[in-house]
Formats: sequence, structure tokens, C-alpha cells
Amino acid sequence: MRRLKEKMVDKEDLFIGIDLHKQRWHVTIRTFDVELFSASIPGTWEALHGVLARYPGHPMQAVYEAGYFGFRLHDRLVAHGIPCLVTPPSLVPQEYGNRVKTDRRDSRKLAHLLAKGLLKRVWVPSEEELYHRQVVRRRRQLVRDRVRTQSRIKAELRFYGIHLEEPRGRWTQMYCETLRRIRFGNRWMQESFNRLLEQYEFLSVQIDKQTKLLGELSETALYQKRVEILQSIPGIGLISTMELLLELQDVSRFRRAEQLAAYVGLTPSQYSSADKVHMGRITGIGKNTLRSLLVEASWTLISKDQAMREKYDRIKIRSGGKRAIVAIARTLLLRMRRMLLDGQAYVLPRAA
Repeated sequence: MRRLKEKMVDKEDLFIGIDLHKQRWHVTIRTFDVELFSASIPGTWEALHGVLARYPGHPMQAVYEAGYFGFRLHDRLVAHGIPCLVTPPSLVPQEYGNRVKTDRRDSRKLAHLLAKGLLKRVWVPSEEELYHRQVVRRRRQLVRDRVRTQSRIKAELRFYGIHLEEPRGRWTQMYCETLRRIRFGNRWMQESFNRLLEQYEFLSVQIDKQTKLLGELSETALYQKRVEILQSIPGIGLISTMELLLELQDVSRFRRAEQLAAYVGLTPSQYSSADKVHMGRITGIGKNTLRSLLVEASWTLISKDQAMREKYDRIKIRSGGKRAIVAIARTLLLRMRRMLLDGQAYVLPRAA
């Protein structure tokens, strides 16, 4: 631990790097030029507040990496008048060839980069926005759990040589009844298989409840108008609309359309050297769920919107179908932003 208080200047800005873990946090405090403190402390707000209280009268800024610990520490720091930056780990500058990684080094690096102004920040949603977003994320988790359960049921049927014609998409009530009528002739196996069926049925009920909750949220004053606007787009239903609104929230926070495209990961990668410029695939950084949703909606859109169909066909000839539909998805995303900013519904071109 190093304390160099004798080198401090009154009212000098302090930069705080915090490396978070479940039990312990490593904290580094420095000025622009000098490290004042670097030590491991108990992983609580009270312990951190006690350390910061040693430097009264100094303007402070703090940083920690986004992830498991969410935004509670950010909110605590801001409430105490300390601006806090939550930075994406993937965008923290790395030292080439440095293979040593420790909590102390991570904390010191965060404090140093914060002082130099070299860190990016993630958007921090309000508490209400976090709670609303969890509605759609919980539904997504339940759907994934049900898909896993379906896979387990199909695997057991194959393992025991039972062949059934499986319906496309969600299993029908008739197909579920067929599964319940399967008999293995062995009590232990039958009971075990029944647990899988019960799990599938339970998850289906939970998904229906969460979908209903999502519908109720969409009818609140905060979302109702925006839901109506986005649902005017062919291929965008209620669930897709709420996925977009709850993950993006206020699109006006993206000052330029390109920032929104980059946030969702629909910006082409670029490799440039001298006078050569190569545009590659999309970066894929950002919201996987939203990209998939937009691509799926784009297939419906090009069957309804002639102008979008013509754009798709032009790009397909030059770059192939996959890149063409991704380009349509990017265009659709940027149109959504403009629609929400202007409060205007989607207008399909009139047939010739």
C-alpha cells in the first residue's frame, strides 16, 4: 500500500479505479500523476465509503467494469456526489504482450486510464428502466429453458428408439398429449420421463404469464404510444416491439443513427491500410437478440414493402443474400429510430 499525501495539492482531482469481486474489492486512488492508495478492502459500500472519506474536499471520479455487479455501486457513488463511469470490459485498452493479470493491476489500470480519459462508458439505465427490462429478459430466459427441456425430451425419445413426427415451432397440444401417452413398461423410467413433461408444461405456463405481464407493461403510458408506432411495421409484433423498446429505451440518447447501429452490432467491420479499404462483416458487438429479431422481421418486411424488396435484390446480386438481409435489418433499425423521434407510424408505399 502506498500513501503519498505529502505530494497532494488541495482540491486536486482524484481518480478511483475499483476492481469488483464477491468478497473483496481492490481500490486504487490517484491524482493525475501520483498514486495515493491501492489496497484490497471488504466488498461493501461501507468499506469503500470509509476509504474515500480519508480525502475530504477533493473532487472525485470513479470507474469499474460492467458486469455481474450491475449498477448499484454506480448509483451509490453518484448519490454521494462522485461521478462514476461504468466501462465495458471489452473496450478497456490492453497492453500488448502483458500476460500478468491481478486485481491490483486491474484496479491501478482502471484508475490510470480514467485519469487519462481513455475509457468508454456504458449507458446506465434508471432503476425503473432496469425493472421494466427484466420483464422481457425473464421471458427470454424462460423460453430458453423450455427449448432446453424440449431438447432433453427429444434426446430421450431418440435414445429409446421412439420416433414421433415433431411439429414445427412450438409443440401443439395434440403433440403434448401424444407424449403423455408414451409408456416405457418400467416404472422408474416412466416416472423420470414424466418429470420432463411436467417441466415443459410448467415452463409453458410461466411463459404465458410473463407474456401477459409484458402486454400489461406495453399498455402503460410510458410505452403505449411507442408500441403503436413500432407495431405499424410489417413483421414487428408486440413481443418484438417490447424487446426493442426495453433494451433500447429512449432512442434520442443516440445522437446519430450510426451510433444506434453500432450499439446493436449492425455496423460493418473495416480494415484499412494506406489507400486500401476493405469493408467486412458486421461487428457483431452488442445486442444479439435485437439483431436476430430485426433480421427475422426484415424477411417479412421485404415481402410487404416493394422498395425494401428492390434494395434487398440489388445488394443480393452484389454481395449475397445474407449480407442483403442484414443490410435491410440495419435500414429497418434506423427507420425505427426516426419513427420514434418523429412520432410517425410506418407507411408502406402504394402499389403501382
